[in-house]
Amino acid sequence: MRANRGYNGDHESVPDLLTRPLLRRDEPAWGSRVPWFAAALASGWALIASASLSVLPAVAVWIGEGANAPLSDPLRFGARIWLLSHRIGLEVDGASIVLAPLGMTFMFVLLMYRSARWAAHQAGTATPRSMLAVIGPSVLVYVLGAVALAMVSTSGGITSSAVAAAGIAAAWALVGFGVGVVHETGFDEVWFARLSPEVRAALTGSAVVIAGLFVAGSVLVVVSTVGNTTQIGGLAEALEAGVLGNTALAAGSAAIMPNGVIWAASFSLGPGFAIGAETVVAPGGVQLGMLPAVPPLGALPSDVPGTLTWVVLAGPIVAGAIAGLLVYRTLEPYRESITTVVLAAGGTAAASALGMSALAMLSGGSMGAVRLAEVGPVPWEVAAMTFVACGVPAMITATLLTWLRSRRSASADAASARSSTPAD
Repeated sequence: MRANRGYNGDHESVPDLLTRPLLRRDEPAWGSRVPWFAAALASGWALIASASLSVLPAVAVWIGEGANAPLSDPLRFGARIWLLSHRIGLEVDGASIVLAPLGMTFMFVLLMYRSARWAAHQAGTATPRSMLAVIGPSVLVYVLGAVALAMVSTSGGITSSAVAAAGIAAAWALVGFGVGVVHETGFDEVWFARLSPEVRAALTGSAVVIAGLFVAGSVLVVVSTVGNTTQIGGLAEALEAGVLGNTALAAGSAAIMPNGVIWAASFSLGPGFAIGAETVVAPGGVQLGMLPAVPPLGALPSDVPGTLTWVVLAGPIVAGAIAGLLVYRTLEPYRESITTVVLAAGGTAAASALGMSALAMLSGGSMGAVRLAEVGPVPWEVAAMTFVACGVPAMITATLLTWLRSRRSASADAASARSSTPAD
């Protein structure tokens, strides 16, 4: 197992910071071999780091404005950003705000993942039981921190449920710390190798589909941002936020960029997304109502040219075709039948549909006001169109390539039989 590699002293000469856990040593510091202690340290570090990333921008703006308000104001604001980043809702005068800036969400999960790898290495984790001994305390510490932040954030008509904070934070911590521990011990490779070739092909194909949709969404975001630069700049100037305010605004825009990419991917699939009630941004048309005057929303298109519609819709089809090719290439050494290949490609369609629907759900939510109570794509619509626009091309591509292979194989067998027949 990977967690035990460091104990015999053979380290790589040049450490790879992207794959190795933090603070790798020949001999761990005193006490850190105890699983619960290593887990508590790792979880506490992830909690403090994520809370600091949420609080520091607000404190910087507070200082830049003269620090006239109480320090508790930016601290509470940062706590609320932390909660929203975990998709823990806030109640503001009876209205619900549930919209996670996924840039921060992914960053916090990465912090949990990295700290969990460090804890697993320090504790010498190598068995399922020892994995649980690290994951359990890590989740517990993170949940306690979430409850504390939910209590801190409650003030002046803004409340957050401590029970909801505990449950949702536990789910995120289980994912972040669990994946980190499993990866460091090497069980992920073992479990993946035990899967049948068909399942591995389906999962790999679904990853290609989701990655392709992310690429398509990113291209759309860049094109829309460049095309509406004047409008975005005008909204930023109208806010008159100053240097620190504009810096914080830029950081906030970067934090919600993954949300925009997922919404743009939903646009390329066809369903599009909503920015409030009775609004839609889709290839079939754009209908926008009154929106907050914030720069990121300035990138929304006012209409969609007809020619661009077809270019946009081609992205998911291409992603599906590439996934089908990958499924075929993965199963080609096993000489599977057409039926098996089609089922594997169908698994790609189902897995990618589930994955995109989950991302659509995480990217959307509510911004509180009546008109902004519905924000983002509809998950079931994204799932259905992912299956159709990406899954069907994947199945067609894999089926066609398998059929061509069988034809070539049959022709080769016939030629071999003719060459082996003695002449009269």
